[in-house]
Amino acid sequence: MRKGCMGDFFPPFCARGHCIHHEPTRRAGYQAYVRWGFYQTKAFGRVPRYRCTSCGKTFSRQTFRLDYYVKRVLSYEAIIQRLCSCESLSAIGRALSASTDTISNRISRAARQALARSSALSAVLNPDEDMVADGFESFCCSQYFPNTITLLVGASSQYVYAIDHVTIRRKGRMTEKQKKRRGMLETRWRAEAGGIEKSFTRIAHEVLRVYAGSKRPWFTLWTDEHPGYARVLAGSPHLSLLVREGVIRHRVVSSRVVRDTKNRLFSVNYLERELRKDLHEHVRETVCFGRNVNRQMERLSVYLHWHNTMKRHRAREGPRSNMEWVSTEGRGEKKGSKGIWEWRAWRSLTELSDAMSETWERRRRTPLLARQDYLPGYACM
Repeated sequence: MRKGCMGDFFPPFCARGHCIHHEPTRRAGYQAYVRWGFYQTKAFGRVPRYRCTSCGKTFSRQTFRLDYYVKRVLSYEAIIQRLCSCESLSAIGRALSASTDTISNRISRAARQALARSSALSAVLNPDEDMVADGFESFCCSQYFPNTITLLVGASSQYVYAIDHVTIRRKGRMTEKQKKRRGMLETRWRAEAGGIEKSFTRIAHEVLRVYAGSKRPWFTLWTDEHPGYARVLAGSPHLSLLVREGVIRHRVVSSRVVRDTKNRLFSVNYLERELRKDLHEHVRETVCFGRNVNRQMERLSVYLHWHNTMKRHRAREGPRSNMEWVSTEGRGEKKGSKGIWEWRAWRSLTELSDAMSETWERRRRTPLLARQDYLPGYACM
């Protein structure tokens, strides 16, 4: 869009959530508005304003832009490329002459776009492949507060269908000093018991959602030998019924098996290796680590969008992405990514899973942080 141009934009719907012209069924051919002047900005030039004749709400062209309310324009593509190339926020900020807060703000905006795009893709993709699930372990704030990010990945496409986060209690060998330190920290904040099984329960239900429109009579879910996974499938009345009827075929593979392409868990093992390599905060023994759970999940959401829709499935097999390997519908959705970094997604018009909603609305609690994370008002619109 040309800077300062006023005549090439038409509001697609009313920006007020309670207006009848905001609803998806009523916003087609929206014309119930009048021009309401303009205002001048340094970043975007002359910005036209509008007023809805139905509800009286006023809004501008910037209300619909991803850069709504920003005072400086930065390239989202450049930020994402650097984030997915193992650069820290400080390094990205130095390269783009911006503060780390500004970079975090742009990543948060990009994460909501990525979540909306992922939700839209899940409605049209009809996967014809088995699924692989596994827990990726990292930490946030301190190594006394590790977390497990459960990943649901396509066995052949390597497309990431769903993720879920849970903070767990520190385990493994510790010195007496470390045990004492953990006990002191747990008086202030302690992880919920059984978190891994609860997280896998949500992932198992995501499997059913993914296959809701599939024509396959059954599918296989591959995991490692974690005992909690089998307990979840046996303990849930709905899931256990599907297992008994053969709709879900749960198969396990030892985590000690060689992690090559012949391994049934290859797709999720490959993704975990890529996360360790590409996201600086997940590199082992690094000085860079996440300090806020919600922002950590926002960065992961941006990375997985890049992994699914922008990264090549194989470097030597042409330009097709993992999304295009899922099905023929995925190949047709390539054009849908255009404009994703220009026009923002609206929460009121986006259907999200529970895990996606927690990321979008920043509802996850960060250990030792007493207050809830701030969510800008425009992110709730």
